[in-house]
Amino acid sequence: MSIYAVERVKSLMDCLVNQAVVPLVAACNEIEAVERWLEDEDSREQYRRELALVVLRGLVKNDATAEHYVQVIDAGEFAQTALRAAQQVDALLAAGKLPTMEFPADEQVIRNVYAIFFGIEPYQYGAAVTLREGDVFLDCGAYCGETALWAAYKGAGKVYAFEPVPRSFEYLRRNAERGGGGCIVPVPFGLGAAPGRLSLVLPPDRGLDSIQLVASGNEDELNDSNSVPVVALDDWCRENAVKPDFIKMDLEGGEVDAINGARGIIAEYKPRLAICLYHRLSDMWVIPRLIKEIVPEYRFWCRKVEKHDFILYADVP
Repeated sequence: MSIYAVERVKSLMDCLVNQAVVPLVAACNEIEAVERWLEDEDSREQYRRELALVVLRGLVKNDATAEHYVQVIDAGEFAQTALRAAQQVDALLAAGKLPTMEFPADEQVIRNVYAIFFGIEPYQYGAAVTLREGDVFLDCGAYCGETALWAAYKGAGKVYAFEPVPRSFEYLRRNAERGGGGCIVPVPFGLGAAPGRLSLVLPPDRGLDSIQLVASGNEDELNDSNSVPVVALDDWCRENAVKPDFIKMDLEGGEVDAINGARGIIAEYKPRLAICLYHRLSDMWVIPRLIKEIVPEYRFWCRKVEKHDFILYADVP
């Protein structure tokens, strides 16, 4: 092979690696702060691995390759956990002890949803951050209601489920009526830093659960059927006299804006938090810093709960 060709390939790869590493170097102080804030070594180790995984995914453009070189989860151990969760859920379903759900998907996907939400329980971290009986639970990014139904099943006193996508909201409404026990309130709004309207955008090759809310500079676009109303949680909770005990957020990259729109209720009520960090690389340090700015007493944990989902848990002692 030509030495020139080898040198050109190496030069390009060096350039790509440098571009991938730049955000980590620029944010090194914030990343180190997050590691100090995390309460246990398992959280710190998973955090470091997730950072490496997200950067490598962007570099190689292939999930399987990235996951091969950065094993955030022990594949064998996770497979066993998933199998036990599925068996547990199957037994509960057969005994009629779990609510039934509808999804715009096939049966296998529905079974996986049950195994994840009712078996693995992604929005709890051991005994440190748990949903308690009687909690007022805000499900931010409710999709078809799987988290809301889990919260109702765990004994939440009231569940407010925010879902702005009309098709998903219809499944959420039906699932809440069928299995929510009267405690789930579907709310057809998106969440942001301020009230307004945002456009719905579905990334290529992704499902309905990946729809994002984005700002549009075109007034006509904001008036068509592709836009949805957005509220700030501070305003909505004040207007509806809601005092949250637990807030979960999975907003496809909209978490920072939603947290900024919830500064008041977070500062006042100090709810337990389960916030997804995996949608943007910068969320890995921006979201923990933002929460600490609002309430410095928050303690943090984090874990990988499936192939993509990486979640930050927070509680005030």
